[in-house]
Amino acid sequence: MKFVFQHNSAERLDRFLARNIKGVSREFCKRLMERGYVSVNKEFTYDPSRRLQKGDIIEISDFFKLPSCNIEPETGNLEVLFEDQHVIVVNKPAGILTHPLKGRTKGTLLNFILAHTKLATTGLPLRPGVVHRLDRNTSGCIIFAKTDFAYFDLVNQFKDRIVKKVYRTVVEGIFPDGIEEISLPLRTSASLAKVSVRFSGKNSTTKFKILKKSKNATYLEVMPVTGRTHQIRVTLAFLGHPVLGDNKYGRQSPVIDRQALHAFSISFLHPETKKQMCFSARMPLDFLNLLKNLEITDVCNCPDNSSGL
Repeated sequence: MKFVFQHNSAERLDRFLARNIKGVSREFCKRLMERGYVSVNKEFTYDPSRRLQKGDIIEISDFFKLPSCNIEPETGNLEVLFEDQHVIVVNKPAGILTHPLKGRTKGTLLNFILAHTKLATTGLPLRPGVVHRLDRNTSGCIIFAKTDFAYFDLVNQFKDRIVKKVYRTVVEGIFPDGIEEISLPLRTSASLAKVSVRFSGKNSTTKFKILKKSKNATYLEVMPVTGRTHQIRVTLAFLGHPVLGDNKYGRQSPVIDRQALHAFSISFLHPETKKQMCFSARMPLDFLNLLKNLEITDVCNCPDNSSGL
């Protein structure tokens, strides 16, 4: 397999390969380089961040095999909010992974979706059609791509911050009225699988809106401008108001057995028509019971889904 880089502006090698080899991710391309399958201008390269220049010749050994989908479709809890030939939007329940991981290939949301419909091949072998994710114990709106065209379009929309997400959460204590937006540098610790605030981290920006207050908790609407791992949970913990029930960045709660975080709505441009689409997912029962326990009346729990088509 051979490519000639013809763009005037430089591009990372792993990103270029992922764009040009159907059905592979950047992580897969990195593994190709690690195994000595990739050369640039007749010299093997092991650096996925290498910047390609116009005229560079990229060659990939014929010995490598494209990944295949070995994820087993499973019948499970699947609430479809919208679906057409390009995308599917679902309401993810809390307690399940978004997609399989090594050693955990069953019982994920992706398994359930594959029993319902086909997804894009990009992202194989474990993440076909996955353009973003929700933590295991976070519920709510999530998009999957059904075609490779839609996959790359949505990935670019996330990159360009066209996709808008609104979360609902309950945090410990009385959240201050004056905080409407905050930016923090976040860094992931690979050894602890935990994110923390560090000066050397990547910038994250989060917006807040207070919905209701109780005696010892606050019901918030949270809008992440950036999309860092665990961004909402880490930011709120840093502010001294961790998400209720978040035992990673806060503490367990006697009134809810997971972090009280729900991806309430998501909006994006349809990959084909470019029309605005907005979908919302009704609050799950455990979240509503939490609000009732705190004597908080829910605000607009009725989904107002609009395809814009």
